[in-house]
Amino acid sequence: MGQNSFPDFYPDDITRLLYDWEIAPAEKKRFLLKLIASRIPWQIQLESALDEVKDPFLRVQARNLKSEILRHRLRHSFFKLTLRGNTNHYKDLEEMVVQLSSFGFPDQNYLEIKQELDRIALRVSELYDDHSGYLTDELKVQILCQVMFQEEGFVGNIQNYNDPGNSYLFQVIKSRLGIPISLSVVYLLVAQRLGLPLYGTNLPLHFLLQYESDGYFTYIDPFHGGVLLDKFTCEKFLEANGYSNSPKYFTKASTLSMIKRMCRNLLHIYRDNQSKEMENVIKDHLQILESRSTHVE
Repeated sequence: MGQNSFPDFYPDDITRLLYDWEIAPAEKKRFLLKLIASRIPWQIQLESALDEVKDPFLRVQARNLKSEILRHRLRHSFFKLTLRGNTNHYKDLEEMVVQLSSFGFPDQNYLEIKQELDRIALRVSELYDDHSGYLTDELKVQILCQVMFQEEGFVGNIQNYNDPGNSYLFQVIKSRLGIPISLSVVYLLVAQRLGLPLYGTNLPLHFLLQYESDGYFTYIDPFHGGVLLDKFTCEKFLEANGYSNSPKYFTKASTLSMIKRMCRNLLHIYRDNQSKEMENVIKDHLQILESRSTHVE
């Protein structure tokens, strides 16, 4: 990885804090672990960061504390999201879905995720260049969906819908399978790299995307291969499932609202699977998001 890969990461600071933790009284140890967790950028694999500690004794200690540091790191990220509130610029979406993915895959490597998203975005960009002479917004959407579904194979996991892996970005990138909201996240992260006006839509029961430019508007359903939908079809879906037609169902989803929804999905899955430990972990972090507290444990 290397210290210079992330300018905001300083292994010497982690070493100093670990030394302080080693000699600190019991009542201060937890605070120091929270500091260590907050000093490691979310892009860095935790194990790789701790391996940067040069003192062999402290490095062993850091590895022993890895799970506790990870817990504080995740809580720190979730708390920061509550402070940012309901914005739909998605600048923090990638960070938060990667952090959420750590629940299921604590040893995931963000750089692998980033490289794959960059590669897909580059492919879409190349096709945009190939059609530059007549590239309308409608064609941009069609090309994006073509790449995501026909070339890359992202589609809904109908056969195993309740697999918790469907909600974790790392697994979705690997398997190309997911649920509506996790597949929508992949589309959004690719679109963000391309500067496309793509947004999440918190439709009940089935998360969608909406593309909105000055000259073109459409809804996109990544779960069904990126099929394009009009609002009338979405309204009929709501009516068929007992929901009244309300503008609130068609508003742009924020990162905060999306992560809440993903946590609720996981909470139901782990509860149904009787995975009590994971259910409690997800519940704990969902409470952080819903409390909007000015203090975090």
